[in-house]
This record gives sequence, structure tokens and C-alpha cells, in this order.
Amino acid sequence: MAKRRGLRSCNDAKAWKCRACGTINRPTKHLFFKLPAFHCTNSDCGKKFCGSFKFCLGEINAQEKKVVGEVHDQGEQPLCVAFAYSKAVEIMERVFSILEGKDPDLVQCIDPFELHKKFEDKFPEVLSINCLTRDYGLHRVLHTALILRSEGITKEKSGNRYVARDVSTIPRDDFETICQNLAEGIPMVATYIPGKRRSLLRYCQIYKSPRSKSGEKQLHAQIGHAVVLIGAGMKRGRVFFYFLNSWGEKFCPRKNNQGEIVTGGIGKLREDDLTKNVVRLSPPGETGVTRRLDDQFELEISDPNYLLMMATRNQYSEMMMMKLRQKNLQEFRKDGLDDHLFRDDEALFDLCVGIQGHKELEQAVS
Repeated sequence: MAKRRGLRSCNDAKAWKCRACGTINRPTKHLFFKLPAFHCTNSDCGKKFCGSFKFCLGEINAQEKKVVGEVHDQGEQPLCVAFAYSKAVEIMERVFSILEGKDPDLVQCIDPFELHKKFEDKFPEVLSINCLTRDYGLHRVLHTALILRSEGITKEKSGNRYVARDVSTIPRDDFETICQNLAEGIPMVATYIPGKRRSLLRYCQIYKSPRSKSGEKQLHAQIGHAVVLIGAGMKRGRVFFYFLNSWGEKFCPRKNNQGEIVTGGIGKLREDDLTKNVVRLSPPGETGVTRRLDDQFELEISDPNYLLMMATRNQYSEMMMMKLRQKNLQEFRKDGLDDHLFRDDEALFDLCVGIQGHKELEQAVS
């Protein structure tokens, strides 16, 4: 009898034995991958998993088709946010198409240029040439997601309309929850700081965002970039994510012995280098999401949405315990604005150098 084929991967996590109590911790099964138990399942132990595993939707083929589809290329245009959301939507619809037994290549993409224009038309005051003093990168990431939920976007060829069922966030330091969503085939939009050597990232390398001489991330002095998270991993307790870029297949290429590009467009990124919480678009049929972003039609970000976009798990819990006292929230926002420009513009990168460095958000709620 032929081996049964299904939605399984050679990267499925294995069971691990707790060195503290001897418990065998079996992996949890998800749509595309099995994940390790992140803590010992013995209620009297709870020791944290510090082994190794990895998985990436970009390595999965279904019906001999790529789950993530083709790699997009935004070229020299500052459209990474629109391209990231466009690709996240496409991947989700390809996954849904595969589950229905349909050809994922028949999925129609949404137009990133139209999505970008919708934001520009709605907030014409956000200009690329004069947004160095405001965190318009955060505004762009938030409002573009809300536009997908409130207005939707037309697909490029069919003319059909895509409307996000809902939009929420996951704290960037909640590695387990992010992994669970990715293993279910749900991509998410994330942001990080790409340095001048970003295009030199090689296959299997984990990218490290640039740091200032003092050792702190100089977030104000860098230009932000939006990508799509499509996988994750851990190597001896140190965690990282796989991200799908929008710089074409020549970014971080994997080559064969003849020097030909086999795959490209996918890189690795440290968890610590995520600058905002990841944004999650709800898949078809999902209801009752947690950490739902509120509707808002003005540019200025509301306090609840700011916390959902920026606060880590510990910060969010602490702010909730303080019942959002206005003084603490104002201090959190003042120190937390990171003024990222979501552009791929080396000239603007050079202009940014010298701006005061970013204070760690933990100091704002201590």
C-alpha cells in the first residue's frame, strides 16, 4: 500500500523528555506542522522547552504548488506595508483553497498599489518627505489593516472584493501563540529595522537589526520595513522567525551546485528585532477574536489600539492592572513612539542618522 500523503511536514516537532522531572512531552498537532510542547506538561514542573525546531510555510507544497505562491517585488517604491498585507491575504486564501481541494494558483491577488492609494487618499497629511517627526510607520501599519476590514480592496484581475473578517494583534514576545497561528497556515504582518547590509543576507543566516554604539537599538535612526511572517524556529533556546520579503527572489537566495537560484525571498529574523506587535487578519469563518483592533477613522491612534500595537505581554498586563491610568499611558506613548518610515530609501536612511535613540518600552511602565 502506498504511503498516505497529507498536510504533514518533515519539520514536525518531536517529543522531548524533561530533564527535571522525566516527563515525556509530546508535540501538539496543527494544520501544517506539529509544534513542541513549549513547557513541561507536568503541572508540578512546567520547565521551559529550550531545544531546537523549525518550520516554514515557504517550504510546503500542496498539489505540487507553493503554499505561499510567488515572491513579490515592490521595486524602488516605498510600498512595503501594502505589499505585506497583500501577500498575507493571498497566502490565507491559498491555504483555504487547498483545504477545499482547489488549485491555489487560481487565487486572485489584491492590488497593493490600490491599497497604498487608499491610505494616501484617506490621510493625505502623511507625506513621505516630512514624516520624520511622527510615527507614521505605526499609523500606516494600523490604518492599512483597518482599511482592509472596513472598506476592503479589489482583486487585480477578477474585480472581486476582499474584506478582512477581522483584525487583531499578537504581542511580539508571545512566541508560542505566534507559532500556533503560523503552524495553522495563518501568516502575519510584522515590522523590523533593516540596516544597510540587509540585501546581503544569505540563506540560513538569521538577520540582526543594527544597534547603536551604546548597545541599545537606535530605532529612531533607522528606516522600518514591513514583511510577512511565515514560519518560526528555535535553536538551543534562541528563537527566530521566517519572513517573506517583497524584494523579489534575489533576496536571500538559496542556490544549487550550479549556482542557480532554487528559492528566494525568504529570510530569518530574531524575535527581539520585531519593532511592533504582529498584525493578524482573521481567516474565513473565524469569529470572536481576542485583542481585536478598534475601528477608528481619525489618523491619531487611540489609546486602546496603541497598546494593542505596541505593548508586550508584560507591559499590557501591567497597564491593565493599572486600569489605563492616563498618566502612565501618556508616558508609555511618549517614550514608545518609534518614528519608523516604512520605506526602502537609502538616502532617507542616511538623513535619519543622528536622531536620538529609542528608549526601551519597559522603562515607560516601570
